[in-house]
Amino acid sequence: MFRLIAGATIEDISGLKEEYQVNENKLRANVSAEKIPQVFISFLKKMREDEPLFLFIEAPCKEEDELRINSSQTENDEYIKKYHKDVYYLDGWDRENLLELFQSVVGELLVNDGFVCFGMGSLESHIELGKYEYNVLAGYLYGNEGKFLTDIFDDLGISHVPEIITAWDLISDENTGTRRIIKNNGKDIYTLIDQLKELGLYKAETREEDSGAIV
Repeated sequence: MFRLIAGATIEDISGLKEEYQVNENKLRANVSAEKIPQVFISFLKKMREDEPLFLFIEAPCKEEDELRINSSQTENDEYIKKYHKDVYYLDGWDRENLLELFQSVVGELLVNDGFVCFGMGSLESHIELGKYEYNVLAGYLYGNEGKFLTDIFDDLGISHVPEIITAWDLISDENTGTRRIIKNNGKDIYTLIDQLKELGLYKAETREEDSGAIV
């Protein structure tokens, strides 16, 4: 049975299955919550021991920052309230250190928070894998690296299909979906970000939230 992450709910998910598709240089997949950590652990274990890696985190702006951004529009602007997210990077970590970080409460929050998107990849080959809203994973394939990713999903018994059905295809006025920020041992994503800043995490940009976009 397909299981959504802890921070997401959809009334009826009977149309969701574990499967992946490949279009040109992009892989997209639906993965049940309990397998998402396995996918990223397999991804990291395939990297060379000395390969420089990165982690990215996309999190909603805090309420006070969102109010400041929206209030900065001039009176002549057509006022349309927009939501924003902050994008952070942690660069230059090796495989073992990133594995240790991911297998802690850090990974639990990144995987299960309903609003947070995250991913990891190589600073050399630029191969990348990310988790987005409602259990959608996306990876970018470069040349012979395509099999690098597809093997991960094949090994976990996730079917290759021409086109996947995502949660966004199921959500409607009659079949609503909700997302929420979660806590683990009293920590939420904002606590986590503050702690990771001490390890070198930095904010790269703030951009508009594109909720519901197909990654």
